[in-house]
Amino acid sequence: DSRMNQGLGLGLFAAGLSAAPLLAAAVELTPNARLHVDHAWHEADTRSLDDALIIRRAQFGLDGKVNETWSFEVTYDFAKVGAFKDVFLQYKGWKSAAIKLGQFKVPFGLEELTSSNNITFIERALPGDAFGLSRRAGIGFDRVGSRYTFSAMGFGDAIDGDEGRGAGLRYTFTPVRTGDALVHLGVAVITERPQGEVKFNARPESRPSDTRFVNTGGLDDIRRVDRLGLEAAWQAGPLTAQAEWMRADATRRSGPDASFDGWYVAGSWVLTGEVRRYRNGVFKAMPTGKPYGAWELALRYSEVELDDGQVRGGREDNFSLGLNWYAHERWRLMADYISVRSERRGVPDNPAIVLVRVQFTL
Repeated sequence: DSRMNQGLGLGLFAAGLSAAPLLAAAVELTPNARLHVDHAWHEADTRSLDDALIIRRAQFGLDGKVNETWSFEVTYDFAKVGAFKDVFLQYKGWKSAAIKLGQFKVPFGLEELTSSNNITFIERALPGDAFGLSRRAGIGFDRVGSRYTFSAMGFGDAIDGDEGRGAGLRYTFTPVRTGDALVHLGVAVITERPQGEVKFNARPESRPSDTRFVNTGGLDDIRRVDRLGLEAAWQAGPLTAQAEWMRADATRRSGPDASFDGWYVAGSWVLTGEVRRYRNGVFKAMPTGKPYGAWELALRYSEVELDDGQVRGGREDNFSLGLNWYAHERWRLMADYISVRSERRGVPDNPAIVLVRVQFTL
């Protein structure tokens, strides 16, 4: 029962917070936690959509530092049925470089690699949901320079599933970074040999209804999936804009291949003047030093195309308006209005969604 699992998740989350100081004192660990609670209201179109409240994330983890060279992280999400998130050992014996062993994010996508605590909208855009791999178990190498980052990873299955093995690379470059001005450019590639069926789908940038308006269904006899991602971002003080384009090519052993793509462009204005932090190729937390916190207004347009030949996964484009209140460094309130335009196999479905989140981080 999902309510029972969510209740258990909250209980374990609270217990973890209570025990964290004792654990930290005993074994010199630093606890981390996040709780994201979402509620969605729907104006349905073709299919029925139920308003719902969910615990989107209830994560508790421990960061450990053995010495200046070795560190580790273990994080578990108790929401729904539960799943391991980051579980890795890291070696930092070289200047500006590190090796990871365990489960962590495959290096693909600016928005995907930005923490869920720090993304501008409640959910990531359509193409990231459709084509990103999130976390897999493997070995990775990261190098950071003054104006670039380079990440490489060889991966297999995730701890909780996702069969397949492959490799990914990501390179970012900041040709402009002076004061509050920033230009970010990036490219990422993944090649994967999946096991079993492969499917591409995307939720409408909202999770409570768990609905997917575009979905290829299971694609069989897939020999290889290659992904390409291009990313760009610009920042000038409280103004930020970013865009990404992603493509996935599925190569079959026999029969026609299939290609899908998607993109988004987003912009935000921090009304209270704060400047979003940026480090190591991703955006970080918003500073919240003022007594009334920071307020942010954001716009996004996203699109994904999952039709190709005999594969009729559909097409969707969303327009989103977001308002965020960073009340405190640990608390954020978010509200998104999402206008969905989708069509699959000749049937349109164009609902509207109001999505809100209460977010706590430790």
